[in-house]
Amino acid sequence: MSKGKNLRPLSEPEYLALAEFRYQFRLFLRHLEDSTRALGANPQQYQLILAIKGLPPDSEPTLSHLTERMQLNHNSMVELVDRCEENKLLHRSRSDSDRRQVSLSITPEGEALLRKLGAAARQELRDMGTALVDSILRLTGDTRHAKEAAADISRGAARK
Repeated sequence: MSKGKNLRPLSEPEYLALAEFRYQFRLFLRHLEDSTRALGANPQQYQLILAIKGLPPDSEPTLSHLTERMQLNHNSMVELVDRCEENKLLHRSRSDSDRRQVSLSITPEGEALLRKLGAAARQELRDMGTALVDSILRLTGDTRHAKEAAADISRGAARK
């Protein structure tokens, strides 16, 4: 969270934009959760394999790194990894040089789930992205880019 000293209170339009952003973001997340469940998978397990797949190239998929990325405590992450392994979505391995270091890799089953849900997430963002971006731009006060961003999103959806 930002720790700026001169934080001014939100105006009424900013509260509206914040509420709209929260609503649009929650719609997106709910759609992904429902899509995940429809495929017989657990949303948090999908989020973990997505976090692994989406790590920057220079980042190691270690348990400690992913605990930070998922914003979970260590015990919760271990339980989540256990469930992912049981469902054959992930494989856990220990480092030869440091047995305390645990690395995670996505199995073919996990990759298949990512392909299905990644395409659904992209389509949902194409469908509702303009409203999400608009709410962010209104909240941050960057209205001069709002029309530009909306046009970019529309062009991207039209290309599909």
